[in-house]
Amino acid sequence: MLKYLPQQYRADPWMVAIAAALCGVLDAQDAGAVSLVAQLSLDTVTWNLETEERIAGIVPPAGATEADRRSALKSKWRSGGKVSIQQIQAVADAWHNGEVEVSFPAGRIRVQFVGSYGVPTDMAGLKSAIGLVIPAHLPVDYILKYLLIKDIHKVKTLAQMNTLTLDKFAGGSV
Repeated sequence: MLKYLPQQYRADPWMVAIAAALCGVLDAQDAGAVSLVAQLSLDTVTWNLETEERIAGIVPPAGATEADRRSALKSKWRSGGKVSIQQIQAVADAWHNGEVEVSFPAGRIRVQFVGSYGVPTDMAGLKSAIGLVIPAHLPVDYILKYLLIKDIHKVKTLAQMNTLTLDKFAGGSV
């Protein structure tokens, strides 16, 4: 900033102090402007998350993680308009935990988890978001993916088995 001043002012202590104070304010504004960019994306929103939830009419459950809150917000914004399998799939895809396939066999909505094993985190939030999108008269089936004996018998070593937690097995718990 001082380099733009006339030569005789560049060494003046008073001008140097004013320039330093202004640079501090401008640096803080630059940092604030950079943090605004992250608040525009539902994937990176942090300090603006509460405002976005209020606008969307969402009250997050107590103890919800930031990732769970972002997922709920994403699904809420994706849930408007005419209901279709693609729209339900978009709401399910907003969840941060696993790959989901949505289909409509025999008049029922099927939400099948095809990614990780076990019950995904914030399953209640996902059910709630899907419940807001679908027509009330249609039943929904949630199909979870668990490890079965055929997936581990003569497939995994004992060392690999020791790394698995019980929640990955049907009937298991943490």
